Amino acid sequence: MAILPGTNYIIKKSVITAVGGWDDRAITEDSELSMRIYQAGWQIKFMPLSVTWEQEPEILRVWSRQRTRWVRGNNYVIRKFTGPMLKTRSRFLVTEFIYLFALYYLFLAATVVSLLLFFASSTGLVALNVPGPYFAVWVSAFALFTLEIFVVLSYEGEDSLANILLTIAMYFTYCQLWLYIVFKAIILDVRRHRVGVWDKTERFKVEETAEEGATAG
Repeated sequence: MAILPGTNYIIKKSVITAVGGWDDRAITEDSELSMRIYQAGWQIKFMPLSVTWEQEPEILRVWSRQRTRWVRGNNYVIRKFTGPMLKTRSRFLVTEFIYLFALYYLFLAATVVSLLLFFASSTGLVALNVPGPYFAVWVSAFALFTLEIFVVLSYEGEDSLANILLTIAMYFTYCQLWLYIVFKAIILDVRRHRVGVWDKTERFKVEETAEEGATAG
């Protein structure tokens, strides 16, 4: 089971036509179209040998706008397919819906509760008397987070000490920024009456090296 990646995928025009064409209100059209494909009874095949590289925003402002669009688009997909998901017998559609919901909101709820308990316990506002291996669970979660990124870095030959240290820092910085993004998207949905606006991500210029120029020539 897979979903359509926004960066690169191949799809027959007849399939798009059969499911009703593009949804003009969807600003994350890959997720929305994936749901309709599964709803129509088709499946999406994942091709592990296909590799596509994409640019990541280098400026926090650009990153924030892109990720906010992602979350708002995801909100639209969840609202649109909540009803059909409750009536369907398609395990693919149900699995996809649960994935989209957990991607932001399960993560958001777990992180917020975790942070509130951490600060409340640290300041003495709350005393947890329930025994349990809480520290071991936190260490395990942190280890799994860093390990999966280490594996990817090693596979791509990017497992330098600097990247490993950045990965550890990501847990305490990058991941926490997502809380702001999700709350921002929810507020925008309420203020703009759930009307999504396409926001084209700004791209940065890639300087061509001398070796690349010689190869191209």
